[in-house]
Amino acid sequence: MMRPTRTGYPDARCARSMSGAHDPCSSWQEQVGRAVHGEHAGAPLQRGGDAMDTTYRVARLPARLRAFALPDTSTPPEGYVEAGDYLVLEEKARYPTPDTDYSRLVVPQLGVLGMWVCTRWRTQRYATLASRERAPAMARLSFDDERLAVPEERLTTLLGAFLDYRYDGSRAYYPWALPGVRVQLAPPRLNNCCTFVEALLVKAFSEVHGAAFSWDARRHRQMMIASTQDYFSPVTAAVESGMALPAPSADVPPHPWTLIQGWRSQWGSGHTFLAVDHHPETDKVLVLESNAAFGLDGVGYRGLGNLRDVGLQPPAQWWTRSEVWTWRRICSTYPFRRQAWLKVTDPEVEGAVPQ
Repeated sequence: MMRPTRTGYPDARCARSMSGAHDPCSSWQEQVGRAVHGEHAGAPLQRGGDAMDTTYRVARLPARLRAFALPDTSTPPEGYVEAGDYLVLEEKARYPTPDTDYSRLVVPQLGVLGMWVCTRWRTQRYATLASRERAPAMARLSFDDERLAVPEERLTTLLGAFLDYRYDGSRAYYPWALPGVRVQLAPPRLNNCCTFVEALLVKAFSEVHGAAFSWDARRHRQMMIASTQDYFSPVTAAVESGMALPAPSADVPPHPWTLIQGWRSQWGSGHTFLAVDHHPETDKVLVLESNAAFGLDGVGYRGLGNLRDVGLQPPAQWWTRSEVWTWRRICSTYPFRRQAWLKVTDPEVEGAVPQ
C-alpha cells in the first residue's frame, strides 16, 4: 500500500473549515445551517499513513492464482487473478498458520474491495512483493452491467453549463434545478467545490435514469458536509445513492471519474473534487473542480485552466504538463481523504489505459 508523505502546499481558497465558522460551501443556504461541532463520530479515518513512505506496494504474479474473498483457501474461490503486477492493499504473513502468507490485491474486475491470494505455502512462493515508485496500471471497470450508470459523454456535455462560472466561497447558484431539493438558480454564475460536484453528478444521473435515481434534501446536506457525524459525507452520498462504488482504499490511485473528499487537516481546509483520470506511467491525475487556486477561478482542470479558456476536453497529452498534480502530491496534500468510483461508462479521456 502506498503511504505518501505529508507536505505543506498552499491551501486552496476553495477549502472549507469545520473549526467554528460556517462551512463556506454551504453557508449560503439557510436550510443547511451551521456545521455541528464536537468529536467525530463517523467511520474510522482513511489516512495516507504514518510511515512517510512514497512508494507503492506491488505484487508480481508470474502465473494466475485463485482469488478469495477471505484469506482462506478452504473457502470457495471468486475467480482467478491473472499473471501481472497488482497493487497490494493488505498483507498477512504466516497466517493463519506459519505455513502460508496472503495478500489482498486491487483486482477491480473481481471485486472492488480487493481479492485475497495465497502468496506462499511453506517454501513455495507464488508472488514477489516489492515497493516501487510507480503504481501498476489498473484494470478499468466498464460498469456496462450496472443498473445506475451514465455515459461519460453525458457528463462532458453538461460541463458546458459551467463555462462562465466563477468561484465564490460563500455564495453558490446552480445552473439547473435538482430533483428532491430546492436550490438557488443562476444568475449570478457563482459556485464552489461541493456545489459544482453535486450539480454535475445529480443532473447527469437524474436525466439518464429518471425516477430510478433518488435525490433529496438529506443527500444534498451530505454533499455540503452539514454535520460532523460524517466528514466524508459527499463520498457517502455518492455511494448510498447508487452513483458510485466505494474505493478499495484511500491510497489506491483513482479510477476514471472518481469523487474525492480530502482534508488538509483534521478537520479544516476541506475540498470536494473529481479525478477524471489517472495516468499510471507518470502518476499524473486529471483533476476537475471548482476552485480559486492552481490557475483557476471557477470550474476547470487543476493546473491546466478554466473550462472557458481550455474547453470542455483537457489539453492533448495533459499528463506531460508539469502543472498537473501527481497522485502522490494529492495524497500528501489531503492526508485525510476518501474516494468513491463513479459508475461512468465509455470513458474516452486521452491518456486512459485501455481495459
